[in-house]
Amino acid sequence: MIFKNKQVVVVGAATGIGAALAALLRAKGATLVGMDCEEIEGSSSITVDLARPESIEAAVRALPTHTDAVAFVAGVPSTADPSDILKVNFLGQRSIFLALRPKLSKQSSIVFVSSITARRCDWSDEDLEALVAAPTEVALGMALAESLDGVAAYQLSKRALNYWMKSRLPALVAEGIRANIVSPGPVQTKILKDFEESMGKSRIDAASELVGRHGQPEEIAEVIAFLLSDHACWISGEDLRVDGGFSALRDASLLGPALDLG
Repeated sequence: MIFKNKQVVVVGAATGIGAALAALLRAKGATLVGMDCEEIEGSSSITVDLARPESIEAAVRALPTHTDAVAFVAGVPSTADPSDILKVNFLGQRSIFLALRPKLSKQSSIVFVSSITARRCDWSDEDLEALVAAPTEVALGMALAESLDGVAAYQLSKRALNYWMKSRLPALVAEGIRANIVSPGPVQTKILKDFEESMGKSRIDAASELVGRHGQPEEIAEVIAFLLSDHACWISGEDLRVDGGFSALRDASLLGPALDLG
């Protein structure tokens, strides 16, 4: 994967998966702009608070005139306030993408980082469409009217992100934009403890017990970088689960006792 002469933006580049991705892209020759609410080391950086529309507008104005690839990695965990979870994990991601869309070059690539927990959200497609089609404040009110706790808000934020991207894919393809989703399982980052607190340590440990360990930020970063690269030029509209096989193994366990390959 070579990113020489490529202008790449990583939203959420200060820590965890975003920081690992930024380091990898720089090593591959990308001209990188990192965006985050925290200070970013080792790259051109722009401060942005995805919960504040005025901050998003200012951050996008500060971007270069064209961008070849964007990774949306920023997010807050399920221990945060439900309003902030929805603002940052979905509504802010949507807002910043729509604001920078005119700066995307032809044949650009976009990757949104979601989560395997999105599949736990039980909202219907009809309700999701109403949510993602609504303006920010209206959508936020619709979601909060459900009296969501942090876990439910997190699952909804990721499910809404997935639905929005896939349902709007035809418009992106018409503009020459590739868009994909990466859905990690538990990853060894500083917010893993937040998920243990909100979702239950036993539930998080179950993933590592099934596959042998948790993922590492660098392993998720490699997949995102591939999808951003020209090597993935014929891949669009996919939701790639990067969880060490946890989701597939869990599904297989529901089918009954493990069977020998023979």
